[in-house]
Amino acid sequence: MQFKNYLLISFLMLFGQYLFAQSATLSGTVHSKDGNNPLIGANIYFPGTTIGTTTNGNGEYSFKNLKAGNYEIMVSYSGFKRKKQMIEVKEDSQTIDFQLQKSERNLGEVVITGTGTPHHLKSAPVQTELIGKKLVKAVSASDFTELMSGISPSFDFNPGSMGSFMQLNGLGNDYILILVDGKRMYGDVGGQNDLNRINPDDIEKIEVVKGAASSLYGSEAIAGVVNIITKKSKRKVYAENSSRISKYSTWQQHNKIGINLGRFSSLTSYDHKESDGWQLSDYEIDEDYDNDDASDDVLVETDAKAVNAYTDHTISQRFDYDISKKLSLYAMGSKYEKDVSYPTTVKKYGYSYDDLSYSAGAKFLLNRRDKITLDFNSDQFKYYYKYNQDYKDYTSGQKVLNTKQRREDINLKYIFKLKDAHLLTVGTEYVNEILESDGRLVGDKEDANTISVFAQDEIKLLEDLSFVAGVRYIKHKEFGDAFTPKLSALYKLNDFNLRATYAKGFKAPTLKELYYHYQKGSTSTLYLGNPDLDPQKSNYYSFSAEYIVSKFSLSLSAYQNNVDDMIAYETVDTNAEDAADGVKKTRQHFNIEEAESKGIDFLVNYRIGGGFTVGGGYSYVDANDKTDDIRLEGVAQNYANLRLLYDKKWNDYSLHVGLTGRIQDDKFYDGEPDAKGYNLWKLTTNHHFANVGAFQLEASAGIDNIFDYVDDSAYGSHYGTLNPGRTFFIGCNIKFAK
Repeated sequence: MQFKNYLLISFLMLFGQYLFAQSATLSGTVHSKDGNNPLIGANIYFPGTTIGTTTNGNGEYSFKNLKAGNYEIMVSYSGFKRKKQMIEVKEDSQTIDFQLQKSERNLGEVVITGTGTPHHLKSAPVQTELIGKKLVKAVSASDFTELMSGISPSFDFNPGSMGSFMQLNGLGNDYILILVDGKRMYGDVGGQNDLNRINPDDIEKIEVVKGAASSLYGSEAIAGVVNIITKKSKRKVYAENSSRISKYSTWQQHNKIGINLGRFSSLTSYDHKESDGWQLSDYEIDEDYDNDDASDDVLVETDAKAVNAYTDHTISQRFDYDISKKLSLYAMGSKYEKDVSYPTTVKKYGYSYDDLSYSAGAKFLLNRRDKITLDFNSDQFKYYYKYNQDYKDYTSGQKVLNTKQRREDINLKYIFKLKDAHLLTVGTEYVNEILESDGRLVGDKEDANTISVFAQDEIKLLEDLSFVAGVRYIKHKEFGDAFTPKLSALYKLNDFNLRATYAKGFKAPTLKELYYHYQKGSTSTLYLGNPDLDPQKSNYYSFSAEYIVSKFSLSLSAYQNNVDDMIAYETVDTNAEDAADGVKKTRQHFNIEEAESKGIDFLVNYRIGGGFTVGGGYSYVDANDKTDDIRLEGVAQNYANLRLLYDKKWNDYSLHVGLTGRIQDDKFYDGEPDAKGYNLWKLTTNHHFANVGAFQLEASAGIDNIFDYVDDSAYGSHYGTLNPGRTFFIGCNIKFAK
């Protein structure tokens, strides 16, 4: 109902816009000074206001309904010097053209995640790994896990039938904060984020900040922050459709429609994905066979699939309205549904997930330098059993709710400049979480809330030396007070950047870790929460050296992340009552007193000429349970990515070819066989054809897993990859922009 109210308010705002519209119109073109080529997608905006636009396919821009007066206007485009000048807008139509000069300084794209404020990548005081749209397109991934493992050696995924458990530098999903356009992704499947909600076709770029970031983002951000920025357009009318098909009836589609009418804008998207799933082996481990020696596991024939059939849908809507040059509002919401189907011979039910989220907020510009933002977010994630046959009191197709998770937060932030080289951010956040489950909690409902205040100071002491210092004070309902400071420094030495960071992380146990208990499917293992858990705290240290020139970039980072009271599972004695009900093994959450992840990350990229670019990276991870002196489970030690890209343009046709590879070794599991290492290579081609009026057409085709590697371990084993072997895929992308 609230979302419908946002919709009504937004349309009333649109109507009001026409009632009070001004008559001044400003238009023109943006070209390069050398060669006079139109710059497509250049940004034109009025600093200190919410008014801005981008150029179209001919380098043209237009502002309508402007109020007459004097303005400072800014024009920018990646790789070119920004242009700023004062103009007078009169109550009629006028034309102003701009020419931009190429910049000799390659500052790169603008990133925001490390500090919450914009910085050019090369001069960002907090090291940020940027995965740009060119790399996203080169991989042409079917899902988010394939995208990240194909590009960044720092990421890994422990796959399972309910989803993939993400890791960053040896620490798991629980310690990684995932943001979509700055909004936290909430709700878990088997204790892990449902990453299927992220469609690679909608990704503009990804910003990764490694290490503890609790000072700015609060709990969860111990291993790092992943901010996924989706595609947007400031064109008057924008529409896009992307479709892709491959083996096993795997089909995905992304649709987006945007409208920008002066002060009001609307962005609607719909995503759909489905697959029949696949087997990796015709055999599974007989979990009812009473044997503790994994090497002597009994195998039985099975219909179970490593990846089960599924279908999902996501629809989202966002409205923005600029009330004035100083004040802007937004309202947005999304609905996600996913069904996972098991063969009827394997299970009597599958899984169904439902997520409803909505947000609203405001931004007020006090002047050209200072602003206040206020955001409210609500997210409700539900997890069901969905029966595939009649069973006991259930009928085929019936859904039974298992758990409902709800999170609401309010975030108030004030950013102001003390001097040109001194920026201060202060804010406060309130978070409330509720977990409901009939039969999986001691009661039917548990809740927790947190209130925190934070401050961050960005200061440039010298021309080549800058610091970022931040701290957050946290007051948790169950675990009391905590402070999480962070200090980062950047020193620029010619074309070298030297960065160092110390940060303290904090993560309270989740409501599931504290109170949730369940018996896994039809197996004989019982999983228990533990209300006596302690909060997890970390100390993160890193040092990096980076060298960037126009065609070549290289970075080397060393890090150490010490985590105290890390939460994991341990096997405990099964009580007599549970044993009588058929439980053979009981596992319960506990705190590992000391754990550590340390290692190095190496990244390189070189444009060698002739349209060719080579690059890749290597990550060494040494992750250990220091209390028991063993490696952390599910972590390999060596990861590498390689890529060769080729770009060529002939008149109205462009070709982009990408060869990407992923190599990693075995993952450790205590008392069980390791997950096998693997070596996967992928060839992707993208074809861009001449525009037809306002329409743009692109096509893609490629081969995934060129050398046809399959991990054919029995179902129930730990897998390194769920890739089904060599597959072919084709896709197309159609855009309309005017």
